[in-house]
Amino acid sequence: MTFSADSSTVYITLERSNEVAFIDLGTQKVSAVHPVGKAPVGIWLTPDGKHLLVGLLGEDHVVVMDAKSGKIIKRITTAKGTHNFAAMGDKRRLLVSNRVANSISIIDMNTLALLETFPVTGGPDDMEVTADGKELWVTSRWAQKVTVVDLETRKVKLQIPVGRSPHGIYLRNHAPRE
Repeated sequence: MTFSADSSTVYITLERSNEVAFIDLGTQKVSAVHPVGKAPVGIWLTPDGKHLLVGLLGEDHVVVMDAKSGKIIKRITTAKGTHNFAAMGDKRRLLVSNRVANSISIIDMNTLALLETFPVTGGPDDMEVTADGKELWVTSRWAQKVTVVDLETRKVKLQIPVGRSPHGIYLRNHAPRE
């Protein structure tokens, strides 16, 4: 889920029904439900508040929606199993985990274009970027590890065994989430 900048609306992915729900927080009622594609999981609001980016675990792209109308603007092809998002902290670049394809993509939030994709094995899932922007920490769901990636070289630096199916990660000193 993600919230509008003014906290009037929460946007929630509905994985089983392949939709995104808009909930008016003032009335606490669903104001709209929009079909988006197979198995929506991750959702992100661009810093300008204009677009929602939705990761479709059952497909190979991110859906871009108008945050007001819910209309699908475009699809950004990344790789199979788009799952979750993490900002790189510069208000421009957004990381996308592609769990099935074992990769991470970078999207430009201003142009809504794919910048690049690089490999990260083990079923990359949830992510966090260090405050200095130098490392990506990502849960490798199928490998039962947390993988640390050097963001300058896009190479894996370290893998830390953590146990079965790690899902979720938080760094106290993280990059700005925009």
